[in-house]
Amino acid sequence: MRFQVLGNFEVLAGDQVRTPSAPKLRKTLALLILRHNQVVSTKELIDELWGMRPPSKAVRAVHTYIYELRRALEEPELGPTPCRLLTRPNGYLVQLPDNAVDLNAFRALVKDGSEALSAGNPARAGRMLARSLSLWRGSALANVDCGELLEPHAAELEESRMRALELRIEADFQLGRHQQLTAELKALAAAMPLHEGVYAKLILALYRSNRRGEALKVFQDLRRHLIKELGLEPGPELQRLQQAVLAADSTLDPPSTPEARTSAPARWVAVGPPAQLPRDSVDFIGREAVVGELTGTLRRGGASDTAMPLVSLIGMPGVGKTATAVHLAHTVRREYPDGQLFLSLRGTRAVPLSAMDGTEQILRGIGVPSEELPTTLAGRIAMFRTWSSGRRVLLVLDDADSMAQVDPLLPGGTGCAVLITGRTRLYGLPGARSVRLGPLAVRDGVDLLARHVGRERIAAEPDAAQGLVRFVEGLPLAVNFLGERLAALPDAKVSAVLEGIESAKGVCGLSELAAVGLDLYGRFEASFSRLDEETRKMALRLALMPRRRFDVAQAARTLGVDSAVVELLLMRLSDASLLEAAGPDGASPDQRTYWFPELVREYATERGSDRALAALPRVGSGREDRFREESRR
Repeated sequence: MRFQVLGNFEVLAGDQVRTPSAPKLRKTLALLILRHNQVVSTKELIDELWGMRPPSKAVRAVHTYIYELRRALEEPELGPTPCRLLTRPNGYLVQLPDNAVDLNAFRALVKDGSEALSAGNPARAGRMLARSLSLWRGSALANVDCGELLEPHAAELEESRMRALELRIEADFQLGRHQQLTAELKALAAAMPLHEGVYAKLILALYRSNRRGEALKVFQDLRRHLIKELGLEPGPELQRLQQAVLAADSTLDPPSTPEARTSAPARWVAVGPPAQLPRDSVDFIGREAVVGELTGTLRRGGASDTAMPLVSLIGMPGVGKTATAVHLAHTVRREYPDGQLFLSLRGTRAVPLSAMDGTEQILRGIGVPSEELPTTLAGRIAMFRTWSSGRRVLLVLDDADSMAQVDPLLPGGTGCAVLITGRTRLYGLPGARSVRLGPLAVRDGVDLLARHVGRERIAAEPDAAQGLVRFVEGLPLAVNFLGERLAALPDAKVSAVLEGIESAKGVCGLSELAAVGLDLYGRFEASFSRLDEETRKMALRLALMPRRRFDVAQAARTLGVDSAVVELLLMRLSDASLLEAAGPDGASPDQRTYWFPELVREYATERGSDRALAALPRVGSGREDRFREESRR
């Protein structure tokens, strides 16, 4: 069994991927692996998982997570494994050999490369350091929502990566590879505009490439930026370097080596069509109408001389947006023989993927090497749109945050198509087909349960099976989770499982689900955290109304604001997939009925139970003006 932290956190058993899908389980295991062969206390796990607001059953939840992880790591079908999750006084310890974690291989290679460089062997140093950097598959712990303990670990890993890169660049300089380094150093300088060491290397590389004017311009650009941002002049080392460049000092001349005389800049070698789609789920069910309609839309790619198909899937957390998008993409992939690209935009993470990083991932996916990557966003956009023009490529952008994030990533060919998922409606996509995904019908949810546990078991307790689906409101993520739990408990009755989770309904069903490994609370927290403060306060007050369904007038009375403010609020909540509405076709907001999904109400109940919400001042007096002004636009 192997563990990878240099990029997405992954657990690999042979050819099988065993990474926990539940965010809290993934976070727990990531911390234990980074601290392998050391005891991690229960308090540290609670601090990492919930920060300053742990639930009342936090210790119980940690025990459940450890049980689930131990069961997954010690499955008999995996055979003998050197990985053991042990209980220790006040904590837990993962026992495994150092070679089971990619981080340890990275550190060993960096150590060897650094020692080789110090010993005057830049060729060996370059090989060792390049191998160490090749272990990285993206940002450290990219798929883990790092808390107060994991965040410093991730930052330290990124610092180590940067140090290894600096050492490898130094080795390349000693080998006389300055011409090949200029493009890479320009990209690094653009990403780290205050890093004087990177600029010093870039100036030296340009000078050694007979581009003295460019080298001096880089110094002047950096000087202006430092003065403007920090009120500082460049440091002494950079100033000495500038004077040496002005004087054409011979100490700056490149070393004379056979490799330096024969080396040539790398060239972009074409690769085969990218095929990046995740695997389709064998348990995908329902959505027949949506899939049929959107398949037709996507298969019409190229039918217009001037526009390409744009499809946007939106919905509340856990409703199956990504699974539906992946299924759709596999359905139409033959229509796009020039490639299928998949990119997670991390819109619900604390730091969404930037357009600069997104274009880099796309360009690397089509075969552009690092030395050929443009150093500006505009250059990367132009390169991708030029490449995609005249090609038939399908681009899937998962978990989008905003139009500003999506627009730079769109291809240029009218024969291409784009499929976007997100919790929030994107405005500003001309011609886009937006579809809001709702929960599964009870019938489809029961069918999904049956695929996990067998039809005989469901047929024996049909009412209990329907009750489970209704309890989680038909959310595919939750139904799949409950099905997996039932499959792992072959002797348990479906009705007993239903009674167990319903017993906590009066407190919060979300907490009960979290205690057995399904963290929907964190997903709702991420959605609410993206609302501005006033919208969030109003939304929580509405969700705590005794009345389950309400109209504009009733919401206005509850909040103490006028109907124009409420209409804008309800539109925002609907766009964020936190509120449902019903009414006649073409009905105005005041003719519609609104309601929060029950799980959203439970989230709001738990948020309000700590008395913080009750202590908040009523929103509506002075702050109402901004809402009213927006509603008139």
